[in-house]
Amino acid sequence: MDVFELLLYLAIVLSVGYLFGKLAERFRIPEITGYLVVGVILGPSVLGVIGEEAISKFHIISNVVLGIIAYQIGTELWLPKLKKSGKMILTITTVQTVLTAVLVAGGVMLFDGRLWLALVLGGIAVATAPAPVMVMIKKLKAKGEIIDTVIPIVGIDDIFGVIIFALLSSVAIGLVNGGDLSLGASLIVSIEEVVLSIGVGVGFGGILGLASKYLIKHFDKQDKYVAYLTLSLSFIMASVWIAHTFHLSMILVPMAIGMTFTNMIPKETFKIQGSALSNFAGPLIILFFTIAGIELSLEVLMNAGLVAVIYIVLRAVGKIGGSYIGARMSHASKKVRNNVGLCLLPQSGVAIGMIVAVVAAFPGPEGQLVQTVVLAGILIFELTGPAIFKFTIEHAGESRVETQKPVFTEKRGVASQALQQQN
Repeated sequence: MDVFELLLYLAIVLSVGYLFGKLAERFRIPEITGYLVVGVILGPSVLGVIGEEAISKFHIISNVVLGIIAYQIGTELWLPKLKKSGKMILTITTVQTVLTAVLVAGGVMLFDGRLWLALVLGGIAVATAPAPVMVMIKKLKAKGEIIDTVIPIVGIDDIFGVIIFALLSSVAIGLVNGGDLSLGASLIVSIEEVVLSIGVGVGFGGILGLASKYLIKHFDKQDKYVAYLTLSLSFIMASVWIAHTFHLSMILVPMAIGMTFTNMIPKETFKIQGSALSNFAGPLIILFFTIAGIELSLEVLMNAGLVAVIYIVLRAVGKIGGSYIGARMSHASKKVRNNVGLCLLPQSGVAIGMIVAVVAAFPGPEGQLVQTVVLAGILIFELTGPAIFKFTIEHAGESRVETQKPVFTEKRGVASQALQQQN
């Protein structure tokens, strides 16, 4: 496949994804769900318009967009604000990650009996996808204590996920291969990945902050807009390359860039750079989620079996129940207790990376089984997660977008833009 044929496929994915996203909005379904559904339709599972060769070429786009979203998470992590709720956030994150891992591992062990499988699935279940969460927040222009709690949890969740997965998968590998468990080595490797990822991100973010303070601040507003967009994208793309080349986290590196940068700039600069990147990212967001849908397989869902059902149900229980317990332990408000867990259900990018690691460790039927179960879970959580998030935020009163009328009512709402500017 040459580059011009790939451009044709990208044109199809972008235009059809956009149209289905707007159609979904008309029925009060999140645009993200529309992108995912049409992706499944275009992909090998249904029409086969986009084949496997084209899908393999799309990964670079998905990784860059994930980097942009991770960077945007980082820019929301303003330290003075986090200090007020840091203990609560850490408590909720810790309880929900540990409970999710324990419930999924225990449930799989009880019904299936294979300890290695229980441990691997328990480790993967912890991961939460930041992309759907951040896109829905911007789409709904959501603000409030739920959003202020969810954003840092989604960011910290990746750190917990890397460490828990490394430990549990190490034990699983030892059980299957009959070798040493190497728990210490696995813990060291996972901590190294986290520390190096954050360290590289802090370095890049510091450079970006200094450029803003001593160079860009002297530009006029329009030049600032272009400068922040150019430099932010350059640093994000470089961070994705570094993460890929040196096996670091493609979420933690750009997230650390955003967090460092946002704590070095004034509020006006925050608004300008956020607006620049958000407006540019709109079409990329459509590509990201439509491609994600193309990569989902309905056949996987059919073949997943009882283990997949256990994984899906107990992961949801762990995320929702763990967040509730953690919120009660930290004396969070009733609003936070009842809603935060419902916002943490989406799962995709990080979990897929974990699948790749498992398949590499178990190249035979064991790896295929894990891949089938987790991909089935991703399919369900990606299709339902955005809708649950939207309903939760609207019901809690933290959406700033006026509710749109369905297409069959007398008054028809006008679909909002794909990605709103940051307030």
